[in-house]
Amino acid sequence: MGQDVPTIHLVRHGEHDLPPGLLAGRTPGIALSGRGIDQARRTAERLAHAGGIAAVYSSPLERTTRTAGIIADRLGLAAGISEALIEIDFGDWTGRPFAELDAREDWRRWNHFRSGTRPPGGETMAEVQARTLRFIEKLVHGGLQGSAVLVSHCDVIRAVLAHCLGMPLDLLLRLEVATASVSTIEIGPWGPRILRINEEP
Repeated sequence: MGQDVPTIHLVRHGEHDLPPGLLAGRTPGIALSGRGIDQARRTAERLAHAGGIAAVYSSPLERTTRTAGIIADRLGLAAGISEALIEIDFGDWTGRPFAELDAREDWRRWNHFRSGTRPPGGETMAEVQARTLRFIEKLVHGGLQGSAVLVSHCDVIRAVLAHCLGMPLDLLLRLEVATASVSTIEIGPWGPRILRINEEP
Protein backbone atom coordinates (compact mmCIF):
# COMPACT_ATOMS: atom_id res chain seq x y z
CA MET A 1 0.00 0.00 0.00
CA GLY A 2 1.18 3.50 -0.74
CA GLN A 3 2.31 5.20 2.48
CA ASP A 4 0.24 8.37 2.08
CA VAL A 5 -2.48 7.02 -0.16
CA PRO A 6 -5.97 6.82 1.40
CA THR A 7 -6.98 3.20 1.75
CA ILE A 8 -10.49 1.84 2.24
CA HIS A 9 -11.20 -1.58 3.75
CA LEU A 10 -14.69 -2.69 2.70
CA VAL A 11 -16.00 -5.23 5.20
CA ARG A 12 -19.21 -7.20 4.87
CA HIS A 13 -21.03 -7.82 8.15
CA GLY A 14 -20.71 -11.22 9.81
CA GLU A 15 -23.25 -13.98 9.34
CA HIS A 16 -26.68 -12.99 10.70
CA ASP A 17 -29.29 -15.01 12.55
CA LEU A 18 -32.18 -14.68 10.08
CA PRO A 19 -33.36 -18.12 8.96
CA PRO A 20 -31.83 -19.06 5.59
CA GLY A 21 -33.88 -18.54 2.47
CA LEU A 22 -35.23 -15.08 3.28
CA LEU A 23 -34.19 -11.74 1.77
CA ALA A 24 -33.06 -9.71 4.79
CA GLY A 25 -32.77 -6.32 3.10
CA ARG A 26 -33.41 -3.51 5.58
CA THR A 27 -35.49 -5.62 7.96
CA PRO A 28 -34.73 -4.23 11.44
CA GLY A 29 -33.52 -6.26 14.40
CA ILE A 30 -31.47 -8.87 12.54
CA ALA A 31 -28.53 -9.68 14.81
CA LEU A 32 -25.29 -11.52 14.20
CA SER A 33 -25.32 -15.26 14.78
CA GLY A 34 -22.74 -16.80 17.10
CA ARG A 35 -20.69 -17.70 14.04
CA GLY A 36 -21.06 -14.13 12.77
CA ILE A 37 -19.63 -12.77 16.03
CA ASP A 38 -16.67 -15.13 15.73
CA GLN A 39 -16.17 -14.05 12.11
CA ALA A 40 -16.20 -10.38 13.12
CA ARG A 41 -13.62 -11.02 15.84
CA ARG A 42 -11.31 -12.78 13.39
CA THR A 43 -11.70 -9.93 10.88
CA ALA A 44 -10.99 -7.41 13.65
CA GLU A 45 -7.79 -9.25 14.52
CA ARG A 46 -6.69 -9.26 10.89
CA LEU A 47 -7.38 -5.53 10.52
CA ALA A 48 -5.53 -4.80 13.76
CA HIS A 49 -2.40 -6.07 12.02
CA ALA A 50 -3.03 -4.00 8.88
CA GLY A 51 -1.94 -0.80 10.63
CA GLY A 52 -2.81 2.81 9.94
CA ILE A 53 -6.58 2.53 10.39
CA ALA A 54 -7.92 5.89 11.54
CA ALA A 55 -11.69 5.46 11.25
CA VAL A 56 -14.47 2.86 11.26
CA TYR A 57 -17.93 3.50 9.80
CA SER A 58 -20.92 1.24 9.31
CA SER A 59 -24.38 0.96 7.88
CA PRO A 60 -27.01 1.67 10.57
CA LEU A 61 -28.46 -1.87 10.53
CA GLU A 62 -27.83 -4.01 13.60
CA ARG A 63 -25.75 -6.70 11.88
CA THR A 64 -23.34 -4.06 10.54
CA THR A 65 -23.13 -1.91 13.68
CA ARG A 66 -22.29 -5.00 15.75
CA THR A 67 -19.61 -6.07 13.29
CA ALA A 68 -18.19 -2.53 13.20
CA GLY A 69 -18.31 -2.29 17.00
CA ILE A 70 -16.23 -5.45 17.38
CA ILE A 71 -13.68 -4.14 14.87
CA ALA A 72 -13.59 -0.64 16.37
CA ASP A 73 -13.13 -1.98 19.91
CA ARG A 74 -10.15 -4.06 18.78
CA LEU A 75 -8.63 -1.00 17.09
CA GLY A 76 -9.31 1.35 20.00
CA LEU A 77 -11.64 3.53 17.91
CA ALA A 78 -15.27 4.62 18.01
CA ALA A 79 -17.42 3.45 15.09
CA GLY A 80 -19.43 6.05 13.19
CA ILE A 81 -22.66 5.36 11.31
CA SER A 82 -23.50 6.41 7.76
CA GLU A 83 -26.81 5.95 5.97
CA ALA A 84 -24.79 5.90 2.73
CA LEU A 85 -23.56 2.41 3.63
CA ILE A 86 -26.99 0.90 4.29
CA GLU A 87 -28.29 -2.18 2.50
CA ILE A 88 -30.16 -1.81 -0.80
CA ASP A 89 -33.77 -0.76 -0.37
CA PHE A 90 -35.45 -3.86 -1.80
CA GLY A 91 -38.90 -2.35 -1.33
CA ASP A 92 -41.70 -4.94 -1.55
CA TRP A 93 -39.21 -7.82 -1.82
CA THR A 94 -37.87 -7.24 1.71
CA GLY A 95 -38.32 -10.25 4.00
CA ARG A 96 -39.74 -12.50 1.26
CA PRO A 97 -38.50 -16.08 0.70
CA PHE A 98 -36.07 -16.49 -2.20
CA ALA A 99 -38.16 -19.44 -3.38
CA GLU A 100 -41.07 -17.05 -3.87
CA LEU A 101 -38.90 -14.39 -5.50
CA ASP A 102 -37.35 -16.87 -7.92
CA ALA A 103 -40.76 -17.32 -9.53
CA ARG A 104 -41.14 -13.59 -10.20
CA GLU A 105 -40.19 -12.09 -13.55
CA ASP A 106 -39.15 -8.78 -11.98
CA TRP A 107 -36.74 -10.56 -9.59
CA ARG A 108 -35.19 -12.51 -12.46
CA ARG A 109 -34.82 -9.29 -14.45
CA TRP A 110 -33.15 -7.61 -11.46
CA ASN A 111 -30.51 -10.32 -11.29
CA HIS A 112 -29.77 -10.16 -15.03
CA PHE A 113 -30.17 -6.43 -15.67
CA ARG A 114 -29.06 -4.58 -12.54
CA SER A 115 -28.29 -1.41 -14.48
CA GLY A 116 -31.88 -0.95 -15.60
CA THR A 117 -34.14 -2.57 -12.99
CA ARG A 118 -35.71 -1.14 -9.84
CA PRO A 119 -37.12 -3.34 -7.07
CA PRO A 120 -40.81 -2.49 -6.54
CA GLY A 121 -40.79 0.47 -4.16
CA GLY A 122 -37.00 0.27 -3.80
CA GLU A 123 -33.81 1.75 -5.27
CA THR A 124 -31.68 0.94 -8.29
CA MET A 125 -28.12 -0.36 -8.15
CA ALA A 126 -26.96 2.88 -9.77
CA GLU A 127 -28.47 4.80 -6.85
CA VAL A 128 -26.80 2.46 -4.36
CA GLN A 129 -23.46 2.86 -6.10
CA ALA A 130 -23.75 6.65 -6.29
CA ARG A 131 -24.58 7.18 -2.60
CA THR A 132 -21.76 4.90 -1.47
CA LEU A 133 -19.18 6.47 -3.77
CA ARG A 134 -20.22 9.97 -2.62
CA PHE A 135 -19.50 8.94 0.96
CA ILE A 136 -16.10 7.49 0.06
CA GLU A 137 -15.22 10.60 -1.98
CA LYS A 138 -16.20 12.86 0.92
CA LEU A 139 -14.14 10.75 3.31
CA VAL A 140 -11.05 10.73 1.11
CA HIS A 141 -11.20 14.42 0.19
CA GLY A 142 -12.00 15.32 3.80
CA GLY A 143 -8.40 14.58 4.70
CA LEU A 144 -8.41 10.89 5.60
CA GLN A 145 -4.99 10.03 6.94
CA GLY A 146 -4.14 6.37 6.57
CA SER A 147 -7.09 4.07 6.09
CA ALA A 148 -10.74 3.58 7.03
CA VAL A 149 -12.93 0.53 7.55
CA LEU A 150 -16.43 0.67 6.03
CA VAL A 151 -18.76 -2.09 7.21
CA SER A 152 -21.61 -2.63 4.80
CA HIS A 153 -23.55 -5.25 2.81
CA CYS A 154 -22.74 -7.66 0.00
CA ASP A 155 -24.17 -5.86 -3.04
CA VAL A 156 -23.20 -2.42 -1.73
CA ILE A 157 -19.58 -3.57 -1.59
CA ARG A 158 -19.91 -5.23 -4.99
CA ALA A 159 -21.13 -1.90 -6.42
CA VAL A 160 -18.02 -0.10 -5.16
CA LEU A 161 -15.71 -2.81 -6.49
CA ALA A 162 -17.49 -2.77 -9.85
CA HIS A 163 -16.88 0.98 -10.12
CA CYS A 164 -13.19 0.55 -9.30
CA LEU A 165 -12.89 -2.22 -11.89
CA GLY A 166 -14.79 -0.29 -14.57
CA MET A 167 -17.19 -3.23 -14.61
CA PRO A 168 -20.85 -2.93 -15.65
CA LEU A 169 -23.39 -3.35 -12.86
CA ASP A 170 -25.01 -6.12 -14.90
CA LEU A 171 -21.98 -8.32 -14.11
CA LEU A 172 -22.17 -7.70 -10.37
CA LEU A 173 -22.89 -11.30 -9.44
CA ARG A 174 -19.49 -12.35 -10.79
CA LEU A 175 -17.96 -10.85 -7.64
CA GLU A 176 -18.02 -12.93 -4.45
CA VAL A 177 -18.23 -11.00 -1.16
CA ALA A 178 -18.51 -13.45 1.74
CA THR A 179 -19.65 -12.59 5.26
CA ALA A 180 -16.98 -10.75 7.28
CA SER A 181 -14.68 -10.63 4.24
CA VAL A 182 -12.35 -7.71 3.57
CA SER A 183 -11.88 -6.04 0.17
CA THR A 184 -9.31 -3.25 0.06
CA ILE A 185 -8.83 -0.35 -2.34
CA GLU A 186 -6.34 2.49 -2.56
CA ILE A 187 -7.55 5.82 -3.89
CA GLY A 188 -4.72 7.89 -5.29
CA PRO A 189 -4.50 10.79 -7.74
CA TRP A 190 -4.41 8.22 -10.56
CA GLY A 191 -7.71 6.72 -9.41
CA PRO A 192 -8.62 3.60 -7.45
CA ARG A 193 -6.52 0.47 -7.26
CA ILE A 194 -7.86 -2.77 -5.81
CA LEU A 195 -5.45 -4.52 -3.46
CA ARG A 196 -7.65 -7.46 -2.43
CA ILE A 197 -11.17 -8.80 -2.91
CA ASN A 198 -13.12 -11.12 -0.60
CA GLU A 199 -10.35 -11.97 1.85
CA GLU A 200 -12.26 -14.17 4.28
CA PRO A 201 -11.58 -14.31 8.03
